[in-house]
Amino acid sequence: MIFFNREGPATLGPLWIKYSLILLLSMVLLMIYTQPACSKEDTGKAYLLVIDKLSIYDIDPDGTPELHRLVNEGGLGLASSRTLRGRNTLDTSLTIGAGNIGRVYGKGILAFNQDEYLDDRGQTAGDLYRNLTGIEPGQASCVLVNLPEIHNNITSESVTTLPGALGEVLKQNGYTVCLLGNGDAGNNKNRAAAVIAMDAKGQIPLGDIGPETVQSSTKSFLSWETNYSYLLEQVEHFEPLADLLVIDLADLRRLETADSAFPDIALQEKQRRLKMIDAFVGYIVERLDSSHDLLMVVSPSPASEQTKIRNNFTPVIAWGKGFTTGGLTSAATQRELVVANTDIAPTILQFFGLADDTGTMIGRPIQVDTSDSSVLTEAQQLSIQTSTVNRLRVPLIKGYVFFQIITIILALMALFGMRALVPVVKPALVALVTVPLVYLPLNTVPLSSDWLYIILAVIFTLLVTILVMISTRFNTYKAFALIVALTVVALTADQITGSHLIQNSVLGYDPMAGARYYGIGNEYMGILLGSSIVLAGAFYQKYPHGGWLPVIALFFVFQSVIIGSPQLGANSDGMITAPAAFLVTLLMLKNLRISPQTVLLVLAGVIAVTVGFTVYDMTRPVELQTHIGRAANQILLGGWGEAWTIITRKLAMNIKLIGSTIWSWVFMVILLALALLVYHPVGAMKQLRQDKPYIVKAFGGIITGALVGLVINDSGIVAASTTSIYLVVPLLLLMLHYEMQPSKIKQ
Repeated sequence: MIFFNREGPATLGPLWIKYSLILLLSMVLLMIYTQPACSKEDTGKAYLLVIDKLSIYDIDPDGTPELHRLVNEGGLGLASSRTLRGRNTLDTSLTIGAGNIGRVYGKGILAFNQDEYLDDRGQTAGDLYRNLTGIEPGQASCVLVNLPEIHNNITSESVTTLPGALGEVLKQNGYTVCLLGNGDAGNNKNRAAAVIAMDAKGQIPLGDIGPETVQSSTKSFLSWETNYSYLLEQVEHFEPLADLLVIDLADLRRLETADSAFPDIALQEKQRRLKMIDAFVGYIVERLDSSHDLLMVVSPSPASEQTKIRNNFTPVIAWGKGFTTGGLTSAATQRELVVANTDIAPTILQFFGLADDTGTMIGRPIQVDTSDSSVLTEAQQLSIQTSTVNRLRVPLIKGYVFFQIITIILALMALFGMRALVPVVKPALVALVTVPLVYLPLNTVPLSSDWLYIILAVIFTLLVTILVMISTRFNTYKAFALIVALTVVALTADQITGSHLIQNSVLGYDPMAGARYYGIGNEYMGILLGSSIVLAGAFYQKYPHGGWLPVIALFFVFQSVIIGSPQLGANSDGMITAPAAFLVTLLMLKNLRISPQTVLLVLAGVIAVTVGFTVYDMTRPVELQTHIGRAANQILLGGWGEAWTIITRKLAMNIKLIGSTIWSWVFMVILLALALLVYHPVGAMKQLRQDKPYIVKAFGGIITGALVGLVINDSGIVAASTTSIYLVVPLLLLMLHYEMQPSKIKQ
């Protein structure tokens, strides 16, 4: 009677419906707000197996069948080992975890389980961490106790690196990291993988890096080894709780610090350790679903046997969701089979559907280029070829530099009275500009020994010089002009067709070092700049008709595109240097006086070209952007602070190179030669300006290019030196011509 009358529900009926609707709506809203947009249940597991000192040549179907299987089913690449300092395990590990170049300092990496008691400190790692940082370790399983040392020092570097950026982004988005294993050998603690897995506070939520992950052994000269059975137990325990599991398999690293054994014994032990590591890899693979999970195998630093032959690449394997069979690459490198060590962290974030919230990572997610060929064989061949170029770079470049210095000094001696040297010096000057042309395709010739390349370089330089001299009837100036023309054509053609020759030239760049992976590089940028200007000056000297100036201007525009375009040369400093040098050359060929107005005109032109290239690169998809567009986007996000960081980093690198590179010697000798040539031979410079005015005017453009490149380039001394070759060589040749015919000099 209370709830119903004779006619049915009375006042409580509508209330019941109303409250039911409110309750239903509240439940729906509660479900919406408590359920994340991208449920973690929809995301698979990610494993990062850290096998330090693993070489690309260690992977084979017999010795490491599980790793070989991963290569056949997934992607394989070669990673650079660039850091702020060296290629050691500590620096490279911190770089991997930060997704940006970094390094450690004084005490290295002091990482422990939180409850691990430190005898030399008289307290647990958790207590020491709290006392040093002022941060509560909370429930973290592992902590980096010397975080303040690393953080304080790295903030003084000209970088935006955030140690622990990978772990920090994962933590902020609700993902949990677990770290297992260490590289300890007795009292020698090595917990390098901690800086890969930690967050920005130096904490790792789950894991075990304590003494139980290692066991002693009396069956091998390697007294300490990874406790694989214990690690397997820990994997089973932590896998349901963690999203990313980082496992440090460090026996190859321990081998390098173990007592020396006879070579055959050492090889047997290495093979045995590789089999144990490979078996562990197989166990992990069996736990994963390749359509849902991700497994990455990385080696932070190269093996010592490889660094001895200047092979600093380390293998990277990516297997599972998003990766099919093929070679790995990334937008950071834009090279087949080559990735950066800073690309590993962004790749893991991408797997979880995340981006770098910290804005500090310079790496880009790794992708796979599907291939039907043997990727392992290709990677091994690329590694061999690149290391060969690295080994040859020192003797060939040093030899070239010494050849330049000796030739320039002998030419000056000939000008100052030792005329008997002239018949030797003039062809030698032609040979100076022949060397860059010879070095361009040199390493495409397959040879079995480094010495054969050096001998071949000498033979080719002599042969090309002799042929050019004969074809120009021993007119050294014409021979110089012909070599310059051939150099411009060869470099331009190579840039248009993909820079395949520059990538494998000793005057190119070193992808193992990680400073540059594509484009023209600073050495050949200076060569192309100087040769293009002197070629234009020589042409206009022969055909001094005003109608040719627009043609030369178009040629300069084309060369600026070759040097600065993100899809071709991609040289950000050359993008400024080339327009400045070319504009000054055009103005001087047009006989315009350099005034404040012309300087402003040049600056406006340079700014217009730079902004145009930069905006174009910024608007391209992120995966296609070069370092030019990425740097510009970083500046937009970070403001003047980011711009200042980039500027100071470039200045620091330039100053460092000026004091260390052998190219500084060349530049100083060239400056000395130019200073002397102003006054001797007496009257020769005046006569040269009268006889070949446009050549002299072109010299002004080369000087501009050398000076601008020296100031703004992070390796400006290199670019300035190679550019200046095309100033001093023709100048010396013409001066020697007048010296041998003194009657033509008007006193």
